[in-house]
This record gives sequence, C-alpha cells and structure tokens, in this order.
Amino acid sequence: MARSAARPLVELSRSQWRTLIRELGERGGGKRESGAFLLAPRSESPRVAHIEYFDDLDPACLRGDIRFDGRHFSKLWDVCEARRLRVIADIHTHPRRSVTQSTIDRANPMIASVGHVALIVPDYASSRVRPRDVGVHQYHGNGQWSAWLGREAAERLSLRWWR
Repeated sequence: MARSAARPLVELSRSQWRTLIRELGERGGGKRESGAFLLAPRSESPRVAHIEYFDDLDPACLRGDIRFDGRHFSKLWDVCEARRLRVIADIHTHPRRSVTQSTIDRANPMIASVGHVALIVPDYASSRVRPRDVGVHQYHGNGQWSAWLGREAAERLSLRWWR
C-alpha cells in the first residue's frame, strides 16, 4: 500500500529558498548561527509571503549562537500587521551537519504557539541546502515537539515553482 505524502507545513518558491539560504550563509559568515522568521498570509496557507531576518529586527542577536532580545518582537508584530501576515515558522543555522534541535532549541521556541514550525539548516548554510537536508520541527506546546528529517522533512518543507 502506497504511503501518501504529508501536507506541507511550509511552502517557499525555489527563488525564495535560494535567496534565504544565501542570506543566512552570508549573515552568519560561515562562523556563527543566523536565522529568520517566515511569514505567510493570515489564511491557513503555508505559502511564505515574506522573510524577516533576525538581525534586521535585533542587530545584536547574532553572537555565535542566536540571542534574540524579546523587546524586538514588537518590530516583527508591526511587520505582520502592516503586511497582514502571520509568523508560520522560523529558520536558523547550525554549525555542523546535525539538524536536530539542541536542548536550548527545544526549551526555547522562537514562537511558543502550538503548530509553530522551526527549521534547522546545517553547516551555517555555507553550501547548497535541499529540503531533505533540513530538520523540520513542529511545536505542540508544553515542551513537546515533532521532528522530521530526510525524506519526511522534504514532505513538510515544499519548494514550488511560483514566485
């Protein structure tokens, strides 16, 4: 019996994906983590309409690891309000091939709302990254997460041909 593919949790155009990975790699400079929030329409669509980089909101947050000062969330909410969007995911880089969550990642979701998705990119995004290379983690509340790697991650992080 054939297994049906999971419904994507996050959809980006291929162009958005290339730009996102390039930006994360450049912002981290190959030696520190970097990240961004992925924003989608307020409808249930998982299609990313805008990307807001952590260090554009909090210029001091990239210190090797990411230390996003909560005071800067108001800037993110202002972007969401002005563009009529919602945050559906965050994405950040890790230094090596591992895309599993660290203890700190699990204990401190960037957005602690049920259903929020955290994507982890390997090797500081310093080389080509495909969806199957990314860790996809979904928050369920009370410190509980689901995680998908490899082919299962690629089913939940979908790249499309639209712009």
